[in-house]
Amino acid sequence: MTDPLLDGLNPAQREAAEAVRGPVCILAGAGSGKTRTITHRIAHQVASGVARPHEILAVTFTDRAATELRERLRALGMPAPVRAATFHAAAWAQLRYFWPRFAAAPLPEVLPHKVRLLVPDARRLRVEARDLAAEIEWAKARRIGPDAYAEHAADRDGPLPAEAMAEVYAAYEAVKTRRNLIDYEDMLLLATALLTEHTEVAAEVRGRYRYVTVDEFQDVNPAQWALLRAWLGDSDDLCVVGDDDQTIYSFTGASSAYLTRFRTHFPDARVVTLTESYRSTPEVLALANGLLPRKRSGRREPLVTRLPPGPSPTFTEFADAEGEVRGVVDAVVRLVDAGTPPGEIAVCYRVNSQSEAFEGALRDACVPCVVRGEAGFFARDEIRQALRVLRAETGDAPPRDAPPPAGAEPTGPPRADRAVERVLRNRLAFNPRQEPPGEAARERWRNLSALLEIATLAVQARPDVTYDEVVADLEARAERGFEAPTQDGAVTLLTLHKAKGLEFDAVFLVALEEGMVPISHARNDGEITEERRLLYVGVTRARRHLWLSWARSRPGYAGKPMPRRPSRFLYGLGPGAPQRSAAAPGARSAGTPRGAPRDGDPLAAALREWRRQRAQQDGQPAFVVFGDRTLDALVSRRPTSPEELLGVHGLGPAKVRRYGDELLRVLREEG
Repeated sequence: MTDPLLDGLNPAQREAAEAVRGPVCILAGAGSGKTRTITHRIAHQVASGVARPHEILAVTFTDRAATELRERLRALGMPAPVRAATFHAAAWAQLRYFWPRFAAAPLPEVLPHKVRLLVPDARRLRVEARDLAAEIEWAKARRIGPDAYAEHAADRDGPLPAEAMAEVYAAYEAVKTRRNLIDYEDMLLLATALLTEHTEVAAEVRGRYRYVTVDEFQDVNPAQWALLRAWLGDSDDLCVVGDDDQTIYSFTGASSAYLTRFRTHFPDARVVTLTESYRSTPEVLALANGLLPRKRSGRREPLVTRLPPGPSPTFTEFADAEGEVRGVVDAVVRLVDAGTPPGEIAVCYRVNSQSEAFEGALRDACVPCVVRGEAGFFARDEIRQALRVLRAETGDAPPRDAPPPAGAEPTGPPRADRAVERVLRNRLAFNPRQEPPGEAARERWRNLSALLEIATLAVQARPDVTYDEVVADLEARAERGFEAPTQDGAVTLLTLHKAKGLEFDAVFLVALEEGMVPISHARNDGEITEERRLLYVGVTRARRHLWLSWARSRPGYAGKPMPRRPSRFLYGLGPGAPQRSAAAPGARSAGTPRGAPRDGDPLAAALREWRRQRAQQDGQPAFVVFGDRTLDALVSRRPTSPEELLGVHGLGPAKVRRYGDELLRVLREEG
């Protein structure tokens, strides 16, 4: 007699659901029904008499996922609720329950956000408090304390030098201790300590939760892994599900190694692979499979589907960024007119600052849109602040770039966009030529750069436009931006990171260019590989329609067109995908072998000599400064600003800060 709970599962899903005792590792490809599989497995554990509902702990990474898990289990007719919670919620519940037994001091208060304690240091050191908080979270996720931080973070591109960051970290911990506060990472660390230091607590927890299931296991970090092992003790009744092809949060401390090396920790584990996708058409899956090469181990199998064929993915190159926005919006309108609901359409980009152009263009086309997980462009804090300081300068002559020389005739007011830039420089310490370190600082910089770009475009459209008129236009855009469309029936604008876990009938992946995907500050092989996985996540959000686009140029500093080239990830993905060509910006000349970049070019010779001298000065090999591939790209693209340098392969923010001025000098003198 078969269990009706297993009816409707495909063979691989059924194999996983029937494995009611651990250890079990389910490798679930995108759209392969992982949540369906683990909920049916849990229900089958109970129906078969292996486990009682209160003995099961299901761990997720978001409250939304935990709620969905509980609702699905309830729909399967579970006789009693199963505990489904995030790592942090489960840890905090155990701390509240056991704390009074072992601690003389009262239970600490939870600090809602680290920024509150870090603002003084951030102001003193002139960095973003959010970047300090993120760096501390990175360290605590890896169970690295202040004393060991500098050693482990020596090579990180953090908001501060490692020693200085260690001092900030130590001071932050000291303030927390004095005020009897804990942060979210402390919940995990303290719960782990409680279980490892008090055998009676461990026995009680392990006696209660005998069967543990963990979703999105590729996102587990060392602190979560330590807590999980403390929950289990000597037990191996553990089921994990995940997809290392969707590992996109390594920068937070997550490691897919716990998933890929599961059998290292549990040699007898059963591994089940789910490869049948119920989400995407064969055409979308073919592109996704081509994007991620097969692993050397051969473990990764391509996704397959029984869904009927759909339209082929569309690859489109545009002359410039404005053309791309118009093309995407026109395509969205055509989809809506053909019957696709706006709520089933998503526009995905790499960074939040890219939302503004699409917000305005979609609203101008009378297509409702929402920005997921983020305020709309004009509702962001730094943009609100910028509009306030810009408004304060209206009515009077805005500050000039420089006073006229002695005896010279006074000049008229500066160009409107240059006046906007000057105000942002003076009032908000914004330098459009230099992207700062730290993700929060970069986010702020990109948003202010996008605001300045709007002003520059206004001047290009009408050279005699005044500063006051530009500010008035920005404020009018802001008022339109604050109109909040309903979530239902609105096109979703979101970053690739925020797209994970979602799906849409139609997905537009935009600005797929070098320097953006992969992002310019992705430097080593691991970071580049994660950028490829990020694009894979974007591709696999699409059920039927998939659009991939890029532009040949984008505005750089002062609106100067900056040449761009398609992302390296797009080559060879199928009909319409970009083809490598010597004529493409940054492409290698035909017949030029790798390792001998443009030997006859005087600029190449000058760059090579500068590299040799700089390497000798620094006491390191020349390739550490930059490799021949970077040298070749510098010769091909001839960047003229720090921003353009960041678009060159091999030149991340740290190298641009270190070498940028010298490189630009060589490029000016020899270019």
